[in-house]
Amino acid sequence: MSEGKASRVERDYFGEVEIPDGKRYGVLTVRAMENLSFSGELLAQKESFIRAMLEVKKAAAMMNMRTAELSEAKGQAIVRACDALLDARDYSDFVVDAYHGGGGIATNVNVNEVVAHVAGMTVRATEDVNASQSTADACHTALHIALYREFAELDVRLLGLVDVTADVTARFAEIETISRTCMQDAMRIRQGERFSGYTAVLKRRRDKIRMEMPRLLTVNLGKTVLGSGVGASDAYRDGITACLRDVTGLPLVMTANGFDTAQNVDLLADLADVVKLYAETLIKFCQDLRFLSSGPEAGVGELILPAFMAGSTFFPGKVNPVVPETVMQGAFSIIGKIETIHLCYRHSDTDLNVFEHMAGMTLMEAIAELGAITDLLGERCLKDITANQAKCAEYANALIPLVVDLKAHYSYTEVQTLLTTKTKTELVEILKGVTNK
Repeated sequence: MSEGKASRVERDYFGEVEIPDGKRYGVLTVRAMENLSFSGELLAQKESFIRAMLEVKKAAAMMNMRTAELSEAKGQAIVRACDALLDARDYSDFVVDAYHGGGGIATNVNVNEVVAHVAGMTVRATEDVNASQSTADACHTALHIALYREFAELDVRLLGLVDVTADVTARFAEIETISRTCMQDAMRIRQGERFSGYTAVLKRRRDKIRMEMPRLLTVNLGKTVLGSGVGASDAYRDGITACLRDVTGLPLVMTANGFDTAQNVDLLADLADVVKLYAETLIKFCQDLRFLSSGPEAGVGELILPAFMAGSTFFPGKVNPVVPETVMQGAFSIIGKIETIHLCYRHSDTDLNVFEHMAGMTLMEAIAELGAITDLLGERCLKDITANQAKCAEYANALIPLVVDLKAHYSYTEVQTLLTTKTKTELVEILKGVTNK
């Protein structure tokens, strides 16, 4: 410690560590910071997860008082400390790397030490704050709680995009244009019909996320390190889930098989795939927006995207589809994170998946990015999108839509013959003749 700065000394099995005065973490947190940091992201940035961890510690203390594992004085001190941290939302002392290795150990010791420091008295981080728990069940449970809440917040944003897209569908209901198959001209279509497809798939993907979310309400607090419950009393295990329900306000249930929960994170992989498919849906949507708005003179030009900034430092007046491109890049980033989650699943150890913490944190980041690009697409692109009605009308009256109209009166072969012998103007006159009869 530099001269003139106050500090305290804490000791562990490996020796002494100086900790600056005012810091509420302890020696184990310092060890984790020194040895397990790599991402540049701190636990303090994962606020929903910290909140869930504090709720886990609070519920555990309440249950440990009921089972006499903790004295009333220590248990109440821990409860008050958790409440104080939850109310203050000062997470500045949660300083370990959010993506550290070791199965979540650094996260658990950081939370234990901060809670113990705030609790004061003679409350000990490992023996008291962590009583009847292991890192495996405490962190797993907190991850599920945090992810459930993150998905619930995402759902509101996804609904917003569905609503905005439905509004575009209504605004474009009567605007005729041309459809394309294999990137070639096809039949006449209304822009509203096209956007009804976008609305439907966005709603379907949102519904799928809502369908999968409740699986996160199954937790393993009380099953301890490998799913056996060793280290927690029968009374604690019987009551901890109900206690946690009261603390969180969520309808949580205890896992039926703690060994399965310890070994496998396929639930996180399943949820990641749902997120991935939504991201891929946004890529397709934005790719279409870029194509349909291309131009202004040598492109398709059916749609006009809102302009917010210059698109080029070389071409004066050039406006690019920067919002759809940003959304696509965000989706690319999300898809990369999903692969990380699958790696965490595939590389589980025999009896405990030590990579669950990485998978959960990565999924939270993917959810956050998906929410951000969802808002961006709705608010900065679709809300003020317009159609180039003159261009749409031109395309609606192109040759292939005319051919489709002729097929209502002639056979496929007859229309094919007309195409080889008549000009477009002549075909228009032929169509007028048969439709006026």
